[in-house]
Amino acid sequence: CSNQKVIFHSEYSCGTAAIRGAKPLRDGQHFWEIKMTSPVYGTDMMVGVGTSEVNLDQFKHSFCSLLGTDGDSWGLSYTGHLHHKGSKVNFSSRFGQGSIIGVHLDSWHGTLSFFKNRRCIGLAATHLQNKHLYPMVCSTAAKSSMKLIRSHSAPTTLQYLCCTQLRKMLPNCADALRVLPLPPGLRLLLSQQLGWVLTLGCADACAHNREDKATQTEDGDVDEYTSPFPSHNPSDNERCQRF
Repeated sequence: CSNQKVIFHSEYSCGTAAIRGAKPLRDGQHFWEIKMTSPVYGTDMMVGVGTSEVNLDQFKHSFCSLLGTDGDSWGLSYTGHLHHKGSKVNFSSRFGQGSIIGVHLDSWHGTLSFFKNRRCIGLAATHLQNKHLYPMVCSTAAKSSMKLIRSHSAPTTLQYLCCTQLRKMLPNCADALRVLPLPPGLRLLLSQQLGWVLTLGCADACAHNREDKATQTEDGDVDEYTSPFPSHNPSDNERCQRF
């Protein structure tokens, strides 16, 4: 499917298989969505990012949560755990077949955020500036599959920052493009260039310094997130709340 779909362990599974994107995600804003197109089960199925240092073949004869076993990768498990440096924390509810997992890598501010069914479920990592990260997925489950259904990259411009602020000002609206009184031409332009920013879920759901709370997702699950990272100074907190 034009390199947009991957099928893991097409016959049977005896270990952990992983795929890494062909190009690193450098300067700017990067957002992509992975849809679970098969039953989600087994030791682990994960979505995340990693550097070129991650050895994709190290667990091909054993079952594990590959993304996040080291300091060069971050992975969100279908169990709802966030993995990094060999440890895991509760991050969200489980996801299954049909779920859409979104990933936003902000190379300008050095942050990584995850979305579930286009609702923000939390800030996963900070201080990622100058890291050459690649999109990654992995699975231990036989005949499992995932598909890339959406991907966007954009420079960190004033226009981008304005769009994030507009969405932040409408926290209860999942599609700012539909409610903002915009001229038709500007609405079309923003839809084509930055529609992914304005149509995602509540902006305040990713606030870095928010209190731990449950948020309702579009598929009816309840997501709970506790940040595993220490708080930053106020200016960093203010920037992290942007996405």
